[in-house]
Amino acid sequence: MKNQLKALSGIVALALAGQVSAATNWILGSNYGTISGGVSVSALSNTGGTDTSGSSANNAATQTIQSATWTNTYGGIFNADACGSGSYCDVNESISPEHAIDNNQRYDMALLSFSSVVKLTQLTLGWWQNDSDVTVMAYTGAGAPTLIGKTYSQLAGWTVVGNYSNIGLNTTNINAGGSYSSYWLIGAYNPLVSGSTTGSMLTDSYDYVKLASVSGCVQGATGCTPGKVPEPGSLALMGIGLLGLLRMRKAGKI
Repeated sequence: MKNQLKALSGIVALALAGQVSAATNWILGSNYGTISGGVSVSALSNTGGTDTSGSSANNAATQTIQSATWTNTYGGIFNADACGSGSYCDVNESISPEHAIDNNQRYDMALLSFSSVVKLTQLTLGWWQNDSDVTVMAYTGAGAPTLIGKTYSQLAGWTVVGNYSNIGLNTTNINAGGSYSSYWLIGAYNPLVSGSTTGSMLTDSYDYVKLASVSGCVQGATGCTPGKVPEPGSLALMGIGLLGLLRMRKAGKI
């Protein structure tokens, strides 16, 4: 019986240890500490194209994704269409609040490329203004993704893991489906990939956010499994079971 008690104690300890050791935090902006190794950030925005038809400077459906500038001091994006005025430019880009990852005229997104396959579970913003709705995508295709020169509607192999509203400065849980990938896209709410251009995500109009960090775990690490790790409730049940066995042993019943 002593061996059984030791085994059950070990199971509980391993489950608790697995939940703690699985978590990793990747800092993305230097203002929040030392930028983490194991991940690189590429800034992207749909700034390509010459379609100036209509009265709007943003014909997002036909504009292709191009490289932008990651301002890693705070985790924002300056896209390449910044200009003061004109029929085809992102007016006020790089001027507050458009020194952030925003969806005003262009859809800015940060590509996180990890050296390992990871499951992201949380994200934290360092700054926001007006509204803070965010789109998160994971690459589930083969090989490395191709984004430059594509429109958002032409992206292949990407899965929208969630749209998250009113994040603010709180740490927000993401990726309830448990997707794993080495490549993640995180940006201001992007209706071109989420499949909707209406609804509560657009109630407060433009979103301006800066991405401070993401958290998750590396595939294969302790506690980072495709299946669900023990929930607090199941851990409590194991603890109750262990306590019951100890009481029975003291009573001389085992």
